[in-house]
Amino acid sequence: MAEKPVLKLSESVDISISEQLHEQLEALLQAGGDVVIDAQAVERIDTTVFQLLFSFQQTLAKQHSKSLIVSPSPSFMANATLLGLHNELNIQL
Repeated sequence: MAEKPVLKLSESVDISISEQLHEQLEALLQAGGDVVIDAQAVERIDTTVFQLLFSFQQTLAKQHSKSLIVSPSPSFMANATLLGLHNELNIQL
């Protein structure tokens, strides 16, 4: 069984890196299959990144794949909850 690719989010994930993150997510979409997103290091995250992650999960679902967000930092969870996405994103505590 092949291992799922892992995308590690950096400490600061905001609009300044959204284009780079979008490119990384696009490459993962092209590769196909399930993806693990490690959110352990996140200290700062903004709405743009949550929009990208939500859209990425929706697109993966259309390809019959999924992403799993693992080890979310307290900051990641607080912001996801504030935006009402904590139940929408596939987060594993």
